[in-house]
Amino acid sequence: MTETPKLFISYSWTSPQHEDWVINLAERLVSDGVDVIIDKWNLKEGHDKYNFMETMVKSPDIQKVLVILDKKYSEKAEKRTGGVGTETQIISPKIYGDVSQEKFIPIITEKDENGIAFVPTYLESRIYIDFSDDDKFEENYEILLRNIYQRPAYSKPKIGKAPSYLFEETPMKHKTSNIVRSFDNQISKVPKRVNAIIREFLDEFFEDLKGHTVDFKGTRDVIIFGKAIYDNIISYTPLRNEYIIFLDKLFKSELDFDIDIYIKFFEKLPILKDPQDSRSNWSQKEFDNFRFFIHEIFLYTIAVSLKNEKYKFIEEILYSGYFFQGRFEYNKEAQRFDGLYNYVDIFDQYYKQSYSKDYFSPMADLIVKRLPDDLSLDDIVNADLLVHYIASFENLKWFPVTYIYRTRDNGKFELFHRLVSIRHFEKIKVLFNVNSVKELQDKIEAFQTEDKNQNGTGYLLAFDKVIPIYKLIQSDKIGTLR
Repeated sequence: MTETPKLFISYSWTSPQHEDWVINLAERLVSDGVDVIIDKWNLKEGHDKYNFMETMVKSPDIQKVLVILDKKYSEKAEKRTGGVGTETQIISPKIYGDVSQEKFIPIITEKDENGIAFVPTYLESRIYIDFSDDDKFEENYEILLRNIYQRPAYSKPKIGKAPSYLFEETPMKHKTSNIVRSFDNQISKVPKRVNAIIREFLDEFFEDLKGHTVDFKGTRDVIIFGKAIYDNIISYTPLRNEYIIFLDKLFKSELDFDIDIYIKFFEKLPILKDPQDSRSNWSQKEFDNFRFFIHEIFLYTIAVSLKNEKYKFIEEILYSGYFFQGRFEYNKEAQRFDGLYNYVDIFDQYYKQSYSKDYFSPMADLIVKRLPDDLSLDDIVNADLLVHYIASFENLKWFPVTYIYRTRDNGKFELFHRLVSIRHFEKIKVLFNVNSVKELQDKIEAFQTEDKNQNGTGYLLAFDKVIPIYKLIQSDKIGTLR
């Protein structure tokens, strides 16, 4: 519970109207939980008024002293006359000797014909709160109240961690690094540049990605070959993390942007699966690192989107047509997102020899063991499963390679568990390309009827299988709760 703040009000008996204004302020403060000490309430017959004022000003129980300044108060303070003059003699040395500089709050209630506040000399250097304009009373009263309760509208943020790139042995050379670090500042200054910033980032990201080629030096040893691909994937992780951070920042900005920029980015990624030079003798396996990159980048795009609840963005990514580009041909017919699915097994033997033979999928293990700090295992596995379920509805191919890492209780797949809520359904229905609960129910029931793997598909010899979508949520319960 907040401790009751206690303050003393010092003012001049300038006029009945001014006294009423001061009393009204005091009453308002009391109604807002402030214990106010003021002469009209606390100074009784027989009290020594000078001792009363000195005690109030110096008392450690008084957290704040409000000095209500008008023309008469300032004149008396300058001349050291009356109660105000005595108070001034007490306050002045206290102010300049007060290390905290926070106990005394000047309150301006009157200005001269030139708009200059009446402030005595000893208070001229102190920041005041201006109550001279009745139209701005409420906003200035909030400022005063926040000061009293020490709850400022603007607080210094907690000190964060130094950027990790400062301590790397080899500083980042990616051009994307600067774009990521300057994103917030650029967007806050010129939000309409968001599309240009996205294009710049994705273009630079693609160019940096192209630089992650593997030099096999003519070897065909499967272990050496696999290790080279594995090491290359590890080396690209900082670049991948920049992609994830950028996308997360973009979503958190809540700015509208052109989705086609991302569609075109994904369309050109398959170019990386072929050599960029004019060589005539090469193996597809030499470019398996790029196949891994493409698959993982797409998967993380969905994961970051889910985490930020950007369901419309996911809808566009999963239901748009892609005119994928390659070195040797340009697809004239639109394809779907499953064109970005790649399973890489070139490093399986190296991985199992170096780590463990018990992996169902070294590719999946390599994905989940390189999770960035701000994404969980559930985030990436649920993204994989969502894409699999949508692909199943659309007769497309997407095996969720990471599914085996879900917990035995099916993890935290709230996206489907919450479908009992009609509000939740309305938010995520775009993911299933439906407009009503009935449409989704029909789609799930039709899929269940046609599904030949009623117990779920999965890795050979694996105890856990991919749980079918119709076992995650009973279709007749969809949208039955608010």
